[in-house]
Amino acid sequence: MSEQKDKSEAVVRQDAFLDQWASAAGIEFPDAGKKADYQERAGLVADAIKISPEIKRVPIMPLTTFAPTMLKGISGRQAMYDPDAAGQAYLDFCNTYMPDTAGSAPMLMYGPALDTLEYQLYKWPGNGVAEHLSYQFHEKDYMGPDEYDHLITDPTDFWLRSWMPRTHAALAPLADAEPVYGSMELPMLGPWLISLGTPQAQGALKALMEAGKQCFDWINVLGGYLGQIMAAGYPFGAGSATKAPLDVISDSFRGTTQLMLDLYRRPDKVLEATDRLVRPMIETGVRGARANGNPLVFIPLHKGADGFLSNDQFEKFYWPTLKAVMYGLAEAGCVPACFVEGGYNQRLEYLADTSDIRCMYLFDRTDMSRAREVLGGKVCIAGGFSVSHILTGTPDQVRHETKKLIDAAAGDKGYILSVGCALDEAKHETMKAFVEAGKEYGRY
Repeated sequence: MSEQKDKSEAVVRQDAFLDQWASAAGIEFPDAGKKADYQERAGLVADAIKISPEIKRVPIMPLTTFAPTMLKGISGRQAMYDPDAAGQAYLDFCNTYMPDTAGSAPMLMYGPALDTLEYQLYKWPGNGVAEHLSYQFHEKDYMGPDEYDHLITDPTDFWLRSWMPRTHAALAPLADAEPVYGSMELPMLGPWLISLGTPQAQGALKALMEAGKQCFDWINVLGGYLGQIMAAGYPFGAGSATKAPLDVISDSFRGTTQLMLDLYRRPDKVLEATDRLVRPMIETGVRGARANGNPLVFIPLHKGADGFLSNDQFEKFYWPTLKAVMYGLAEAGCVPACFVEGGYNQRLEYLADTSDIRCMYLFDRTDMSRAREVLGGKVCIAGGFSVSHILTGTPDQVRHETKKLIDAAAGDKGYILSVGCALDEAKHETMKAFVEAGKEYGRY
């Protein structure tokens, strides 16, 4: 039987999307050399994800947030308010260090739009955080224990009329709007429109329109730099993002403390809610990946880490719906790229269950020798390099640690070199040593 026939339909679609991405289709390059550079870099990542025996070198995928801007002396506030400065810094980062993937500058978000919406879910430079720093998550219980049924019955209505008014203060009046279902018939249309016509609701809608226009203008500026990054030969390390359903509830709705209590007080509601969020999370990831022509869907994993849940709780509340999201992405041809924050030393055997699709697990504090032992040759593994080496080590120490990590993790040809935590800061000498050592020691 041919190799193609041995693959599942999902894997065939994933490989086709990976090959399309690596071909550089639709990207305009200044010369054939830059196109070849792009194809080589994206091809390395695709081969690592496929665990191809033909791969020549370990790909290098730095996970960056504010590091490119801070290396240029740009404050966190300027990075979030000046798209020209942020875009140029991300382009310069690629041309200076020459990694195999570029970071996603839009992850920094646009400060003026957050100001307009009076955003509550994060604090950011100049708004709750010192101007020279990066943003910080502001967790609290934005959803009451009695609201599970609203979320389960109608996630979109819950999002628009309950959660967003609490997390975007400028949209608070939308909590008093009528549900959209009144628009279905002429006699019911009036009450719905009237609820949107109050001065308070009109102010909220105007704020939403203004923030939308601000972000549209922002991406039109930043997008030019993103195009330059690809034209310079650098593919992006993700085309989209989504989340594990339990993390949606824990991070943004109930908060960690309340969610942990819910696992004991109302476990059936938690399970219903996570099941209800599977399809929206799949669609969120797929839409972005297709729009950007990049199959990699970034999934930051939070409450599944060792220490948050027991193995029994992980198996009951976290893993089934995360796995369902991953398989839904794979069925659409996308590649789940899980950022495994914290340690997963107790969870590795679960991750091995996804060996029948293309996926990547980028580890933070997991033992990479053990990760290779359990997952090597089954799924792509990545990460494991401590950010502290970049921030406090010497170039020689970084080279030594990079070689040690590659020796431990890369033998099965399905490894991508990356830091284990998103880089808000970096040092020029150690960043350069990290990439150069990866290219020197990562050859097969």
